[in-house]
This record gives sequence, structure tokens and C-alpha cells, in this order.
Amino acid sequence: MNDLDPSLADLQNAALLSREGAPDAGKALAHEAAAHETRNWVRLSNDCNNHCTFCLDSHAHDGTMRSNLDIKVQIIEGRKRGADRLILSGGEPTMHPNFLDFVKLGKRAGYPKVQTVTNGRMFKYPAFLETAARNGLDEITFSLHGHTAKLHDALVGAPGAFEEEVAGLEAALASGRFIVNVDIVINKQNVRVLPEMLETFIGWGVREFDLLHVIPFGNAWTDARDHLFYDLDGNLEHLQRAFAYARRPDVHVWLNRFPPPYAEGFEDLIQDPHKLEDEVRGRREEYDRYLSLGQKLSCREPGRCKVCYLEGLCDGLDDALAARASDHVEVLRVEGDRPTAGVLPRADRARIVAADLAAAERLAARVGVSVIELELDRYDGIAAAIGDGSTIFGKRLARCDAASSRDLAALLAVDAPFEVGVRLTRETEAAIRAIGAPPARLVIVQPNYDRTSTARDEDVDLAAFFAAYPHAVAVENVPACLAGRPPRPARRTLDLAMIGPDGRVDMIAYTRRFIADGFYTKALRCGRCAIEPACRGVHVSWVRAHGFGALAPLEKSPG
Repeated sequence: MNDLDPSLADLQNAALLSREGAPDAGKALAHEAAAHETRNWVRLSNDCNNHCTFCLDSHAHDGTMRSNLDIKVQIIEGRKRGADRLILSGGEPTMHPNFLDFVKLGKRAGYPKVQTVTNGRMFKYPAFLETAARNGLDEITFSLHGHTAKLHDALVGAPGAFEEEVAGLEAALASGRFIVNVDIVINKQNVRVLPEMLETFIGWGVREFDLLHVIPFGNAWTDARDHLFYDLDGNLEHLQRAFAYARRPDVHVWLNRFPPPYAEGFEDLIQDPHKLEDEVRGRREEYDRYLSLGQKLSCREPGRCKVCYLEGLCDGLDDALAARASDHVEVLRVEGDRPTAGVLPRADRARIVAADLAAAERLAARVGVSVIELELDRYDGIAAAIGDGSTIFGKRLARCDAASSRDLAALLAVDAPFEVGVRLTRETEAAIRAIGAPPARLVIVQPNYDRTSTARDEDVDLAAFFAAYPHAVAVENVPACLAGRPPRPARRTLDLAMIGPDGRVDMIAYTRRFIADGFYTKALRCGRCAIEPACRGVHVSWVRAHGFGALAPLEKSPG
């Protein structure tokens, strides 16, 4: 089963999937704001009194507690760097003898929100719960993976854990002093009862859920893997029924590490791409060893990558490293200072990203490439700056990209042969149509956006636009099924924004650029498309804003 099939859900959830059960715009904006909070994750312990079969952190469990001083420094420094949310984690954070003091320190340091992610067993003790509330704990995330003792205790490897955690959960809810939510790791043992689990927990008073897809790290990729990893296609019915609870106005559902194609019909639940930064920070040491020492990631094997949410990120990282090490690339993308160490590969062109001409000139002077493209926020003075032969800053100008109808008009008015790329937005759509038969140098570009809300506000209906646009024109970043014509292929680019001052790829900088321009996805049915291998799909923010529905497999290559 590869496509969304609402008929699979029961009567209740069929109603939730109806037009009246569409995604709530206000809820979506609240989720986006929460996802973009600056968070400071602070590990308190390297120990846990559960032994989860899928624990990602088992390699770090040596039975120790982190030192008070190290924790205090990390809490205070995180707030100084602007973090809004302090998350106390482990191991099991409540096992640290000074857990309650760290809650108080977080509030004194000025964090608006202090949260813990826990197995919840300590919260059954009234004095502990009361002190946590008094010291300023705002939110408790209970990791609860079954709705019965038999299921939960088997998954966490601790008899009696369910009874203790439920007591803590009920006490936290009854107090009315915390935001209470539940983490569930979806796996082969609980996926078929996932809807029943949510119904049970909602009956207890829980209204917010993080549904985490099992991924191949820690205990999960040991002999237990056959009991944890499940057939997504074969269980889509149960997943859809669980996701449908997000359509209740009083229930919040988050998907974590869940493969986007399997969220069709619930694309608004797809994990905010910026949470990849948290994933990378959690594995920073391994990535650093790879980037600085060339020590390959131990997890990189085909069978394991196939079931890992980070596969695309790691594939893109390998491509970035290959481009960095190569002698030649098609494009150097230049935004901000270039690295001060290392020799850059030769490039056919440099793409200069800047605010205006003055800033672009400074960047162009630092790059030894004779042909440039400009991507500026504004093009004031562009006509006067271009010399004979379409030169600027002593280099040949090959292209300018405009984000507004004003700049589009200004660039097309210049009598020079450089290409003009225009971002297709609601603001520029009328100007593009007004041109009529476009000059051969015009290129229509679908932009990517940092936030889903921006995509909703700025994007046009691509399929409708191109169906009504009769002119032959070059197109970039639009799948052929939406544009009715093959797009230009992406060029091999080395993005200097992901290169550190030492000349090496920086993992956090790379991740940010991957989120901006590398995080693409496809619908499940795209596998039937005649040109699927050559198509990279659509950016994840576009999917989160508009859904997979418009993507349609082609029987043959267009054009």
C-alpha cells in the first residue's frame, strides 16, 4: 500500500480526516514557533533505571552522573547564548541527586521554560513532584511506550516501570502545574496498537504527543532490531489512525524522525527540518571525527541507512566533502567571509549572495573566479554598474536573480545578455505574466523557504501557474510533473557558507545549508515515475506547506 487511503481509518477518524478536520492554521503556527525556540539540552546522567530495547543512548550508560560544575556551567552558558528552553535529559535525569537544584538554577538563570524528558518514575513521590513544581519545572515529557504494563515493561526492560510511571503521570496531571506530554517510540511491538495507546492516554488527560520513529542506533541496532523495525507500508493503516488524532482541536501531535513520504495527508505533522540541528548536536563527536580525522561514521552501511532519518543528511555531507576535495566544481556559492585556510577548487562561476551591490563587490574581490552570478536583496544602481560586455566588478556577469517584481523589471531593462532568474512568488506572479512571451534569458525559479508559514504565504499554486503559462521558459527547482517541462538539473556547487575558517566543512554550518537547499523529499508514488531517478522531488518546507497531493508520476519524460 503506497498511497493515502482514508477508508482504512475507523468511523471516528474518517470524520477527523474530512474537510472539517483539516489542519488548524493556528496550531501549525504555534508548532512552528515552538520548533524554532533555541534549546539547551543538558545531560545530567549516564545511567538509567530502565533498559529500553530501542535506547539510542545505551553506549553512554556507564552508571555515572555528570559533575555538578559541568552541568551548572552548561546551564548558565546556554542561557547567555540566548537559549529560551532548558531541557534536562539523560540517561534518566531524575536519577541525578541534584536534579531539583538544576531545575531551580535554570529558572534563576532566566530560562522562560524548563523541561525534562524522563521515564517519570520519580514523579510518583509527592515531595519530589511538589519540589519540582516549586523550583520552576514547567514541562514534563514522559517516555511511555505502551498502554499496558505488559507492553511497556517489555519494551523498557524493567518490570513494574509502567505502574510507577503512570502514577507519576497521573500525579503531574492532577497537580495542574505542568505541561505534560508523552513520548512514544513507534516500533514493531506497538505500532498496531498506537491508536489505542493515544486513546488511552487522552482518556487520562494527556493532550500532547511526540511520536518518534525508531532509528538504528544504540540498543535498537543490536539483535533486537528484528523485533523493533517494522514494515511502514504494511502498517500505514494504524499510523494514519494515530496521526488523525492531531485533527482534534485540543490534541497536539508531533512526528519525530518519521519518513516524510509516509505522512501524506498529515504533511503538517512532518518534523520541522530545523530539528536536524538537535540530531547533529547529539552526534557531534562522531561527525567531528569524520570531518577532522576522516574517520568514517560507524553507522554508514546500506541496510542501516535505509531505515535512518538522517540518510539524506549524511548522503549530502558525503557530496559536500567530495566537492570540497575536488579540483573543479561548476559553482562556488559565496555568502559572507570565505575560509582563510585551504585551497578552493576551480569553479566555472561564483554565485555571490549579498544585500546589495556594495556588499557583492567586496565578496567578488575575494574570489578568484572570472564569471559571477548575483543574488542580491536589492539591485539599486545595477544598470550604471554594468560595463561593456556585461562586466561588473571587473568580472563577466552571467546571471542576476530577483526576488521582487521591481528588481525583475530593472534587470530585464538592462541591455545586456546576462540571465535573469526570478523567484516565482505571489508578488512576482503578475509581473511574470505581464511580460508575455519572455526573453530567452528569463529563468523562473521556485524558492525554498526556512519556515513553512513563509512557504504558505509566498508560494503560488505551481501546477495551476504552469498549466496556464503557455510560454517556453527555463525552469529551476520545480518537478516536471508540476511544471509540465523538465527543469534544469541542479549544478555541482561548493557552498562556502558551510566551510569553516580552517577550510574544512563545519557540521553545524553544513546542516543549516542542507536544511535551506538540500532537504528534498518525494511522495511514495513517485517511485512509479518515468523520470524518478533524475528528479530530486520537492523541498521539505514546500511539502509541509502544500502537501504531496499535486505530485503525479509521469508515464514518459516531458519535453
